[in-house]
Amino acid sequence: MDDLYKKVELAYDNLSKGLKKVANYLLEEPTAFAANPAKKVGESLGVSETMITRFCHTLGYSGYSQLQKEVRDYVFNQKRTFDDYSLSKEEDKTHPFHEQVMLHDQFNIQTTSKNISEEIFNEATKHLVDADQVLISGLRYTFSMAHWLTYALQSIGINARLYRPDLDAHLEFGSPKHVLIVFSFHAYSIETLMLAEEAKRRGWVIIGITDSRIAPISDYADILIPVYFSKRNRSETAPIVFSFMNALVSGISLQEPERTRQNKIKMEEKRLKQTFKL
Repeated sequence: MDDLYKKVELAYDNLSKGLKKVANYLLEEPTAFAANPAKKVGESLGVSETMITRFCHTLGYSGYSQLQKEVRDYVFNQKRTFDDYSLSKEEDKTHPFHEQVMLHDQFNIQTTSKNISEEIFNEATKHLVDADQVLISGLRYTFSMAHWLTYALQSIGINARLYRPDLDAHLEFGSPKHVLIVFSFHAYSIETLMLAEEAKRRGWVIIGITDSRIAPISDYADILIPVYFSKRNRSETAPIVFSFMNALVSGISLQEPERTRQNKIKMEEKRLKQTFKL
């Protein structure tokens, strides 16, 4: 499936509007391709079976059945993380299990860091430094990422808040000083995409942190930050994203050292008062 993602990314810009529709559906709902014939997939998309077949040929597959087999292997036979680090092989015994896993994370972090341009990184930090308000959204397994980033930005003086779908009903109309940070990873949450669409309509700047340059959030993001994880397991995502978020917060702190220092003093005073009831 990793090869399939790469094929879609490489071909995407040259696809027709109809073929892009098929590509987006594949990324959003791979189970539909795994469980259904080409005709039914086409019907659910409102395109012909011929269009589905043409999409397969464009990516270099002999036909739908070959693409479907690859998707099925991904959907129905995903390995758990520790299955990727077999200690039974002689060459693996040179590294303890925990070291194998951490070296694998290191590889993913290094690859992601090289894929994020300095220009994009600086643009993201500038928007956050200048922001009047920052709203951060992450649902399901990305909620912990959104929660940590909200706290980290608040600690250096950024007016950030965590989006809570059970509490937050509306976005106010914004400006370039209103920023929405969205975490959107496969399987892409429709609630997240709807929030981004509404924020876009209201004039917010959107920073999308995702797993592909052609992920659905790319349609709304002003700044897109794709992370790389070689096996595409959800458990691989967190180390990479947290490393990037640390770099982002550090970059903002360097641009605003005095504001960061003053706010950290205030945060510490507040913490002491709450702890010792001063």
